[in-house]
Amino acid sequence: MDKQPVREPLRNWVIRAGITLLVAGSLYLTFGLLGWFPLELETIAWNNIRIVSGVAIAGCLMAAFGYGDE
Repeated sequence: MDKQPVREPLRNWVIRAGITLLVAGSLYLTFGLLGWFPLELETIAWNNIRIVSGVAIAGCLMAAFGYGDE
């Protein structure tokens, strides 16, 4: 049996927060492109496509930093 690696609580939090941001940003981007959520493509707003995509990318990077060398 493989044992789960023992991580510091901060690393676990960073991984969970990163995956949460990744899922939230990806879902909002997908639903926005489908027309179900408002998604601004031209003006600067909180739901601009670049900002929503940036949230997903930031979540991916946070999770990667949390996992480290595993």
